Order: sequence, then C-alpha cells, then structure tokens
Amino acid sequence: MTGGHRRPRGRRVLALGLVLVWALAALASANQAPQPSPGEPAARHVILLSLDGARADAIRAALPAALAARGAVSWTAQTVTPSLTLPAHASMLSGVLPTIHGVTFNDWREGQPYFRRATVFTEVTRAGGRAVAVVHKSKLLMFAPEGSVATARYLIYPRFRQADVVETAARLFAEQRPAFLLVHVADPDAVGHWRGWMSEEYLRIIAGVPGLIERLLRVFDEAGVAGQALLIVTADHGGHGITHGTTRPEDMTIPWLVFGGAARPGMTLDRRIVVQDTASTSLAALGIAIPGDWQGQTIREALAPR
Repeated sequence: MTGGHRRPRGRRVLALGLVLVWALAALASANQAPQPSPGEPAARHVILLSLDGARADAIRAALPAALAARGAVSWTAQTVTPSLTLPAHASMLSGVLPTIHGVTFNDWREGQPYFRRATVFTEVTRAGGRAVAVVHKSKLLMFAPEGSVATARYLIYPRFRQADVVETAARLFAEQRPAFLLVHVADPDAVGHWRGWMSEEYLRIIAGVPGLIERLLRVFDEAGVAGQALLIVTADHGGHGITHGTTRPEDMTIPWLVFGGAARPGMTLDRRIVVQDTASTSLAALGIAIPGDWQGQTIREALAPR
C-alpha cells in the first residue's frame, strides 16, 4: 500500500467490546433476507467520490452551472449524527444509521477490528464484481478488510493532495475496471480544521473539486464505458469554525450529486436524501440486491431511465 501502511497480519489483541458489537451486528445482518434484485443495471461501473468535510453551500458555489446541468444534484442532503468521518462513512457504505452499525467513534488503527457489516464492497464482491478503494486517511481502511476489496490504497496527506488521490484512482480504474471504486479525499477537512471552514484557504481547495469531477468523468470516457457508468459525489460532513461533529446545519448538510451516462441530467433532487442512501443507490445502479436490513433508499430519480 502507498505510504508505508500495510494491512495487519496474524493475530492481534482485539478490543473485546467492539468485537462483540460488530459480531452481533454481522449476525443480525446475515439473518436478514436480501431485498429483491433491482433487475437490469443502470450502470456497470460506479465511482463514489467522498469529499471529506465538504460543505454543500461551498460546493454549490464552486460548481459551474454547465457541469451541474450534466447531472442530478441535491444541496440539502443530510449526514448522520455524530457528524464525523468514521460514523458517516460507515453509513455511506453500509446503508444503516450509527445506532445499527455501532460506529460512533472517529479513530481506527491497525490491529483494531475491521468493520464487519455488509457494505457496498462486500455485496459487489459477493456478486462477482471487483471493488477498489483509494483513501486519504488510513482509518478508512477499517471498511476494507481482506476479501471485501481487490485493492485498497492509502495515500498520506499532505504528501499527496486531492488531485494525486484522484489520479491514482484513475490509474486503478484503467487497470482493473472495478464495478465499484471508492475515492476519498481529505483536503477540505484538513484545511477546515487548520484555517476554518469557508476560509479563503478552504474555498481554494473547494474550487478544485469541479476539476476532480471532470477528471473522473474522463476516466469513464477513456475506458469506453461512459454510457454505463455512474459517478456519485458526496461528503461525510460539513463544518463550522475549525470543527464539526454537531447537529448544526453547517455540519449536517452535505452535497449529493450524480453524473455519468447512468445519471439523469439536469435534475434538481428535491426529495429527502441522507448519507446512507448512497450505499443503496450504488448497489441498485449496479443491479445488485440490497441487503434487507439496509435503511438507505435508492434515489431512483437520479438515475437515467433503463
């Protein structure tokens, strides 16, 4: 893995409490019958771009109207409480609230238990697809245990910046053609904690986001799969001052955008959208059955007619 971080091997001393919580959660998940298959897929490939700490109002101001018109957009989507990176990504990938998945903490290190509930990674892999993750914070590797993803890369911030992460993801997509690719960038969150959300430095980082979106859309074009691809762009949380984690609107409101040939262009999504809808929409777009206990809804209005 990039950055000198490798998956832990061999036996580790595990935190018993976390193991018990996740074991019970995994058992409950296993006992749930999957929802009926969504049928014919809208997409063969889904890329999920997670912008750590990106406020919806900042992204909205930075996104050119012409680019927004190419997709379906919501500027009022909501994250979970606590509005922190790990709880939100757990919901983003597993389709359930923190009260169900048990991740209310925001730190994870090698040697601690991996996340063991069903995720987009596990369901894509179970369906015979390839799942890949490129992350900008090592703690997100918690969601990519052995067997759930074909490749997991961690790029250390600030040695690598958001454009570097996206280029790494572009290269991996070209090489592996995954059905699902998570791309996580940490620059907005890092600068928000350093200089403040909505500061000049923060807005400068956000100004680079349209370029990241354009680059990932070109990935589909270069691979010849643009008509069968979906790019979901969202965030785990926003922020205010130099912090986040509260129920303030600045922390809770996130962007939720979809682009690509499998997206419905020119659509403003007025319905309620929450971060756990991302997981269900990703699987539904790929035509993969959604686990029966997932709380997230499929945002079908965002998808092109089949």
